[in-house]
Amino acid sequence: MVHASCYGNPLVKGIPEGDWFCAQCAFSAVHSQSNESCSCCLCPVKGGAMKPTGDGRWAHIVCALYVPEVFFKDPEGREGFDCSKVPKRRWKERCYVCESSKGCAIQCSELKCPLAFHVSCGLNEDLCIEYKEGRNKGAIVAGFCKKHSDLWKKQEQTGKYKIVARED
Repeated sequence: MVHASCYGNPLVKGIPEGDWFCAQCAFSAVHSQSNESCSCCLCPVKGGAMKPTGDGRWAHIVCALYVPEVFFKDPEGREGFDCSKVPKRRWKERCYVCESSKGCAIQCSELKCPLAFHVSCGLNEDLCIEYKEGRNKGAIVAGFCKKHSDLWKKQEQTGKYKIVARED
């Protein structure tokens, strides 16, 4: 199951009549004789709502949304994931949650915090990951480790918080 607005095309245009198959199931039906399976290039978590990237890999929609340097050729339709702008250092980071360096990890947005985590691992651990539309068509993603997520939640309650881009 997916939210229509999260999945994008074709669901963003309305719920289709009859049977509908997600991108993975459609791919599997065509490649049923192959041992090829869809796994997210951005994290080690198997399963979930994924779509193909522009370079022939697969990515969870949520991972693509929250990794700051991943772009969509069609943002509304959530199509055409472009992972080419993800810095090499992200692909080498070790996730402090699952301890894997498979995929790419985002760093805690607290300036002096060295911890990094996969988007899916962060969501599974209920870490704060915020996405805010920028003024000039861009967006800012802020993600916090457990310690700083707790601090972030307290700051949100007091109204003393602001999402700013981390300069790396």
